[in-house]
Amino acid sequence: MPLIHVHLMKGKSAKYVKAVCDGIHTALMTAWNIPHNDRFQLVSEYKKAHFHFDKTIWGVKRSNDVIVIYITSIARSAAMKKKLYRAFVKILGESPQVKKEDIFVTIVTVGREDWSFGNGIAQLTDSSLSP
Repeated sequence: MPLIHVHLMKGKSAKYVKAVCDGIHTALMTAWNIPHNDRFQLVSEYKKAHFHFDKTIWGVKRSNDVIVIYITSIARSAAMKKKLYRAFVKILGESPQVKKEDIFVTIVTVGREDWSFGNGIAQLTDSSLSP
């Protein structure tokens, strides 16, 4: 049920972008136990002139291959968020071999009533509904 926005520099192959998206979804299934069919991802690619980030803040040395993962989700514990960050580093490090320094994550929390998956219904507020 998380909504994922992936932001990266333009020029990566379709295979690379797919590996990033697949890795993000695998990490979410591993760390947050989301269902396999709960996948909502948007990918935005930017020209260098439109993608600005600090390469050294917080002691992290990023390259031009930085990936910004913006997650909108219901509330998760701090432990679950930290588990997800570690899963991203492990899984995306394996394929498509993203360096841990190039994985930037932010999570925005919203209420269950803030979601409608269609039909004009707030599905997460009705316990009789399931995916």
